[in-house]
Amino acid sequence: MEELLHRYNPWWTGEYKSPGIIRERYINKLYKLKDARDVVLITGLRRAGKTTIMHQLIEVLLREIEANRIFYVSLDNMALRDYSILDIVEEYRKLQVLKHRDFVYLFLDEVHFKEDFDLQLKNLYDMGNVKIYASGSGSLEITMKSPYLTGRQRIVRINPLDFIEFIKFRITDLKPEDYHLYPKLAEEYVKIGGMPEYVKTGDLNYLQSLVDTIVYRDIAGRYSIRNFDNLMDILTLVAKSVGTPISYRKISRILGISKDEVRKIISLFTYTGLIHIVERMGKTSERILAPKKLYLGDTGFFAVLTDNINLGSQVENTVYLKLKEKGIVRYYYTSGYEVDFIVGDKAYESKYRDDIENLDNIRKLRGYERIVITKNLEKEDEMKYIPLW
Repeated sequence: MEELLHRYNPWWTGEYKSPGIIRERYINKLYKLKDARDVVLITGLRRAGKTTIMHQLIEVLLREIEANRIFYVSLDNMALRDYSILDIVEEYRKLQVLKHRDFVYLFLDEVHFKEDFDLQLKNLYDMGNVKIYASGSGSLEITMKSPYLTGRQRIVRINPLDFIEFIKFRITDLKPEDYHLYPKLAEEYVKIGGMPEYVKTGDLNYLQSLVDTIVYRDIAGRYSIRNFDNLMDILTLVAKSVGTPISYRKISRILGISKDEVRKIISLFTYTGLIHIVERMGKTSERILAPKKLYLGDTGFFAVLTDNINLGSQVENTVYLKLKEKGIVRYYYTSGYEVDFIVGDKAYESKYRDDIENLDNIRKLRGYERIVITKNLEKEDEMKYIPLW
């Protein structure tokens, strides 16, 4: 184990430069939590950049903390399968000649691969003298419903690249005089999405492999779902139905899958971050019973889930992914008309064009600041018109 742990922690023996383009919004958030007692759980869609962000945070911490006080390990390594998290941390302290009262920073990647990891994290927390950053896929959040870390945890969700991060990945030296490229880059972003590796390579095989891993390994394998076709059929239908309210009963009828199975599978997809659910505005009973709007966790997934890609649906999906960072998102429906999104006191309608005529739905809405997302049009009358970029 000694050699493996040294390979995982090259800063013990020399200078260290973390990989990738710095994603400042997450580094800043995680850095501010370094002195908090909480266990920080870093979760989100697989391959959204959790491991890279952990290493970037380590590089920042190395500026002020002794290198041997920082420990990283990926717990999905087969060489560590017979060791508990406690065993591995104990071995680390031995290697670095650290007493149990010496404060250390633990970065535990893919923590959900260890049985009873939540109890083990609680044990480390209770023993003190540690700051724990633990990462895992979206399924980590299912397990975190256990009582062991109640009141001891802070969840930080890592999303795919946002538009500004996408630009940094595509054009690292974009200057103010190049802002005329933003509309074109925005449309690229809509079509490519924000999965870092796919943004860099454009390799559809990578994206297909990622979806397969989430569906077959993270969901089917972990939750003993034997009918793989059901999983892919539902996911494909979601891709084709983005932005259209649809009930579990209707999905059940279209695909010939029981409503309970549909509900279960969609719930698992949301935990992994593959899809998101938007409920209708209204009382709790109305939200539960009304059809849901479903969106993909990244717009790049359209390319491997359907050959009939609708740009308007991709744009609406992109708008949703941005708005969900602002708070709870609902859609509005009443008396036969619908408005795409409600967030707080603002209503949003996604219209990716500039010759906008039919805006009766959002125009009828009262009591909200009304915003229309356009292609290039920017103006303000009784509503705000904001270009997608």
